[in-house]
Amino acid sequence: MLRAVREVQSAAGHDGDAPREIRIGVAHALTEVTLTEPVDRLRRAFPRVTLALATGWSRDLLERVRAGSLEAAVILLPEGERLPAGLDAVAVGRERLVVVEPRRAHRTRAGGLAGLDGAGWVLNPDGCAARAMLGRILHRARVRMRVAVETYTYELQLALVARGRGLGLVPARILARSRLRSRLRVRRVPDLEFPLTIWCLRRTGDANLAPVLGALDHALGARL
Repeated sequence: MLRAVREVQSAAGHDGDAPREIRIGVAHALTEVTLTEPVDRLRRAFPRVTLALATGWSRDLLERVRAGSLEAAVILLPEGERLPAGLDAVAVGRERLVVVEPRRAHRTRAGGLAGLDGAGWVLNPDGCAARAMLGRILHRARVRMRVAVETYTYELQLALVARGRGLGLVPARILARSRLRSRLRVRRVPDLEFPLTIWCLRRTGDANLAPVLGALDHALGARL
């Protein structure tokens, strides 16, 4: 209620140029994208706005926006998934995930999903939308998923995959820029697709944020 009162006072008053803090959540997988050029562009365009950034899992950030503890969030959701009511959202790009393995790996297993049965995986911890999608796909195909290593950092995941600790599931853009890419290869598995949409979302009705968040949408679209 106090937050709503402050917004009404700001909208009705003459303090449009007053400093303001805007709290934005960023999905773990998108920190490289959102914490570089887009943030710099926002700071140049709105020098009196302070950006307080927090990273987290996409669904947790979505709920924090709904609850009002964040003004906006940049998240990843499975393609086609509907967003809850009460949110304004702009799709600013797509994410493509790929399965990776050591370049010199010898495949003795069957192809397709069946060839993944019992294979070890190097993945993000629980809470990751991509890991959940992988689990659902393999479960429906009655394929066992064994998590060998859990860690947040994609470059560490790729290093462990290169050493033969398991298969990885990473954004294609991360693999393309990795110093380890020469030691890895994409494993193409029929029926294993991970289309994700990148959303910039905020609660409906906060007109005061529109200029800043509109600039964020544009900057993210350009970056992607």
